[in-house]
Amino acid sequence: MAWGILEDHSGLGHVPGTALLEQEFTEKGVHHLEHLKKKVVRGEAIILVPQPSDNANDPLNWPLWARDSLFLLFAYCGLLCIGGIGPILSSLTLDLVQLFGISFTDVSLLTGYSLCATGASGLIISALTHKYGKRIPLLVSMLCAFVGTTWGGFAESHNSLLGARIVQGFSVSMFESVFFAIVGDLYFIHERGVRVGIVTTCISGLSNLPPVLAGKIATELGWRWVFWLMAMFLGVGLILAVLFGWETAFNRNPVYDIDVASVDVLDTLDAKNAANAAEHFEGDAKKPELAAVETSTSVATSRKPFLARLNPYSETYSDKPLWRLCVDPILVLGNPAVIWAVFLMSFPTLWVICINLLIAQIFSAPPFLLTTTQLGYMNAGPAVGGMIGSLVSGAMSDPLIKFMSRKNNGVYEPEFRLLLIVPAVILSTIAYFLFGTFVQQGRSPVVMATLWGVATASLQFLMMAVGTYCVDAYRASSVEIFIATMVIKNFLFFGFSYFLNDWVVAWGAQKMFYTIAGIQIALCLTTIPLYIYGKRLRAWWHK
Repeated sequence: MAWGILEDHSGLGHVPGTALLEQEFTEKGVHHLEHLKKKVVRGEAIILVPQPSDNANDPLNWPLWARDSLFLLFAYCGLLCIGGIGPILSSLTLDLVQLFGISFTDVSLLTGYSLCATGASGLIISALTHKYGKRIPLLVSMLCAFVGTTWGGFAESHNSLLGARIVQGFSVSMFESVFFAIVGDLYFIHERGVRVGIVTTCISGLSNLPPVLAGKIATELGWRWVFWLMAMFLGVGLILAVLFGWETAFNRNPVYDIDVASVDVLDTLDAKNAANAAEHFEGDAKKPELAAVETSTSVATSRKPFLARLNPYSETYSDKPLWRLCVDPILVLGNPAVIWAVFLMSFPTLWVICINLLIAQIFSAPPFLLTTTQLGYMNAGPAVGGMIGSLVSGAMSDPLIKFMSRKNNGVYEPEFRLLLIVPAVILSTIAYFLFGTFVQQGRSPVVMATLWGVATASLQFLMMAVGTYCVDAYRASSVEIFIATMVIKNFLFFGFSYFLNDWVVAWGAQKMFYTIAGIQIALCLTTIPLYIYGKRLRAWWHK
């Protein structure tokens, strides 16, 4: 038993997700599994998991600056699509209510239908991603974002704006689901924590920054300029995606995936590399199942030229038909860990969005009486809170799992990531109980924005824990897991947008947010059995 995690006794051997991450060098430099590729840090050898192949087109062989540059491009596009498109109307609610003569619920439904489009396109995005890689969905998503946002700026009626929001919604599913899987494509296990922190920042942290600016822009230039200015940034993102949004998927031989294999391939791969290093590719001495695998002594395949990387289609990454790939995100719901992930990523995100959809209704009324500009400034709270939460959770994630792995004889278990839920439940409990109380008391909007920021910070810890756990524990199915989560989450948001504004009127803010806090605590407590039985569950699911 490692740190309270029950061992698997099913006879599977190596449980997918478990990996040998660290080992110490002796003074003579002798160490176990010496032919596996490693990175030496402060006298310790960190085994690269997964092992990179010897193909120059394998993203794991790219320089770190190249991988980070591509990742930051995805982050830029994701921030615009999720942060710009999703909450952009929160600061414009009063303008739209007066201009089109609609209710607060109608404005919420503009976001609701956009989220519905996001959820509806999720299964198709999943299938395309698995079959043809990430580049085609990236380009289609950025095109939809640009067209829908430009259309929104010219909308002359509620129905026209609704159509624009639906087109915008089609662009979001790529970044809400596949973004986490891209981290698995580009980085080794020990590099993922900080990058997942950036992902969560884009999804639920800095996503509140555009509404801060939207209120001021709407007041000074008019609400249409909010859409047009965002379209300009999206146009830049579309051009960068065409030129530099290269494919991150790679058909790597399964023997290199030492974290997801069902047998212990560490010794097999080490022996293969040692044999090939000594025999200089004397093919007769190779085992048949490894004969096609290149090694570090082979002539590496040359990197594709720049023009070839611009091709939207590179190759297929799955032999399954598209219809089956559309079904796979539904099938993964047979795994209790996936159901846990769906709930832990859906409802906590929903509560933060609830505040976003309610601020105009709550804070434009007495005793607050905030203007459009002031409503926009309230989004500074979650923007700052989300940034701090993502930085702290990202800084904690990788050192935490390295420490726990070191104390576990160098063996890493994905369940180590789940400890970040502890600060999440503490922060969210404080935030929602106090938010409900202080709204009822009519406290300062600055205090309310700060509590909104605390709630957003708690979401960063949750997203970090759940996202890294799914990538590390179920990397082979991570796309399907995040697609399933994204589809269910967005349909859940769509349903809530019908009654959310009436709910706060009927129950009052205090009772409503007390209920939210109670649900949040109950959901987080479900992590305890997953932490204890997670390894056995991984073995059961693989078999």
